[in-house]
Amino acid sequence: MTCLLVAITAILGWNLQYLAFDFEFEKFFPNNHPDSRAYAEHTEQFGYDNDYLHIIIEKPSGLFDSDFLKRASDFEKSLSGIEDVDHVYSPLSLQHVIKSPTGLVIFPLIHSEETSPYQLAQDSARIFGNPFYRAAFSKNGKALSIYLNHAHFGDQPRSERLITAIQAKADKYGIENMRLVGKLSAAGVFISYIQNDFGKFLLGSLVLSFGLLLLIFRNLKSALLPFLISLLSIVWLFGTMGMLGLKINLLSSLLPPILFFVSMSDAVHLMNALKKSGGHNPKERIKEALKIVWIPTLLTSVTTAIGFLSLLWINTEPVQLLGLFAALGILIAFVITFTFGLLVASVTKYSADQRILEVPKGWLGWLIGHKRFVIISSVLILLISIPGIGKLKINSFLLDDLPKDSQVRQDFEYADNQLGGSKPYEVRVEVIDTSRSIWEKEVMDEIVKIEDYLLQDYPIAKVQSPATIIKYLNMVNNGGLNENFKYPESERRYAQVLRLKNRIDPKRLDKLVTEDGKVGRLIGFFPELGSYETDIRNKKMLMSLDTIINKEIISYRITGTTYLIDKSHELLSYNLMKGLLTAIGIIGVILGLYFKSWKLLVISLIPNLIPLLMVAGILGWLGISLKMTTSIIFTIAFGIAVDDTIHMMSYYLKNENADPIERIKQTFKHAGSAMLITSIIMSTGFSLYLFSNFGATFYLGLFVSLSLLIALIIDLSLLPLLLITFKKDAQKR
Repeated sequence: MTCLLVAITAILGWNLQYLAFDFEFEKFFPNNHPDSRAYAEHTEQFGYDNDYLHIIIEKPSGLFDSDFLKRASDFEKSLSGIEDVDHVYSPLSLQHVIKSPTGLVIFPLIHSEETSPYQLAQDSARIFGNPFYRAAFSKNGKALSIYLNHAHFGDQPRSERLITAIQAKADKYGIENMRLVGKLSAAGVFISYIQNDFGKFLLGSLVLSFGLLLLIFRNLKSALLPFLISLLSIVWLFGTMGMLGLKINLLSSLLPPILFFVSMSDAVHLMNALKKSGGHNPKERIKEALKIVWIPTLLTSVTTAIGFLSLLWINTEPVQLLGLFAALGILIAFVITFTFGLLVASVTKYSADQRILEVPKGWLGWLIGHKRFVIISSVLILLISIPGIGKLKINSFLLDDLPKDSQVRQDFEYADNQLGGSKPYEVRVEVIDTSRSIWEKEVMDEIVKIEDYLLQDYPIAKVQSPATIIKYLNMVNNGGLNENFKYPESERRYAQVLRLKNRIDPKRLDKLVTEDGKVGRLIGFFPELGSYETDIRNKKMLMSLDTIINKEIISYRITGTTYLIDKSHELLSYNLMKGLLTAIGIIGVILGLYFKSWKLLVISLIPNLIPLLMVAGILGWLGISLKMTTSIIFTIAFGIAVDDTIHMMSYYLKNENADPIERIKQTFKHAGSAMLITSIIMSTGFSLYLFSNFGATFYLGLFVSLSLLIALIIDLSLLPLLLITFKKDAQKR
């Protein structure tokens, strides 16, 4: 057995080197959802809407300076030569076109070569008077945006290489004030923080756990066994992930403290049983200890794993992987505890240590004397929590979890405030009759209704669509005047404008209409409103469009990365409740079968539901929104908190003393010690998350720690009173 454990540990330890870090927005999309499938089809035709960078360059003293514009233009031209760059668009290379009797007159929108201040003033007036041109410039007129479309990356090194190349070009051409807004810049900083958190959590878990064990047991030998079991569990779990080629993301970076401190619970209960057993040699001690903890520990491992597995109901890959591997880690810890742990125990003598944490001797007497106070207090806490639960709201801001002083967060906020938005918005349109084309006026009449709604009623500051092209061509056809940037209403004018379409760069049209002309898209950028507000606006838009769009001509749907991430949050409430209720139901059935009493089943669930309701109420009263990263608080808290209840009730029911009060005293003496130790270790362990760079992780640590402490208090107060009250049912067991 020893050789097998060493071999497994060596193999999995070797695979730790293959662990990598990842932050892919697409992985947060709802799995196997109709909107996800529709987006997959959409990307095959138009590519990923998130494969872009807004390169924002600023000049505080004013953009229209010949020297700055020359350097900016050279910088923009150089970007096309960078590997993995597909297209580059900006007002620096855009041409202003006018149709004249002699043909098309074409000249630069911005005269970036040396020119007179008068010419630059004309360029400025033309740009800021036209919504099509104006969208690429900041509200304060001190920055412009270069839109860069890049290849779809599946690995971080390519992303970093592109960012580095862009920064090198900026340095070469003297671009001093530059902001990068897009998936690449956000993913880079997320991965940096994930790596930092992962290392911090792992090191913190090691130091804190061993320090707590030494402080509690005050004996190196006693502290070492639980620590080594937890360490082996970490090596086995992450070695398995490395062997499978799975990457660590924002959520899986939370695993070290979860696994380290939860796995320690099994070892502490085993240690406590070994210390309190009455055998005269290691073999007898192990046999007696197993009678006490084997079944309860198996039950707690299974129920905790079920609690984590309930995260599979949340239909996004990172959350599901967290649930799956946390559950796997819990079961691995159980196996290691009762193999490696027993091997060590078989050759080690553990003497009873009276200095170990124990429930105060006068506690039970106080409880019995204040029974009414404990019950009324529990009911009042629930009554206060329930209105708070009603205030809970599902809402998420993409970069809200980053520190406020993060440069990436500041860059995105600048784009939101000055350039109309940082988040891509996408609407897909298709002709119903496949013999028709997007470019037919009757079809375009419907598309322009969608564009006008987005611009005026949503509102989205800048939108591009097939209708935008028609508006631009109408301006070209009518002297290039800004006031003619509008949709031609008459058939004759529309036909005149459409003839100019062949003069447009085909690459620009490819991004808006498929080659066969059957499918089009409206794309834009809007500021971070939060998933709650965005969902309200989307539903309002679809209701309005349903009343004005002729659905016999076109079909339309919102799609894109932003929509799908928000859709995940919309589904979150239902899936979270379904998963949690499923976990409670399965765990309830297991406990009911074990206790052979439905009354005892209800008693066992009460101490574990109260902390969840209290935490939910606190979240609601404090105005903290639910999102994917904070929603897992409830499943983690329930899965872990139920452990203490199982151990306490199991020992209580196995005690053959006829007096229920005496049985509670013995339960406090034996199971109570381990409950105190494990709860203190786990709540302190989860407090490591308070040092995270992510806001959501901070709240996870705060509220899981709080819920575990609340569960401990209820297990040591309300639960004993319930057991005494239903003593007849308990005695039957």
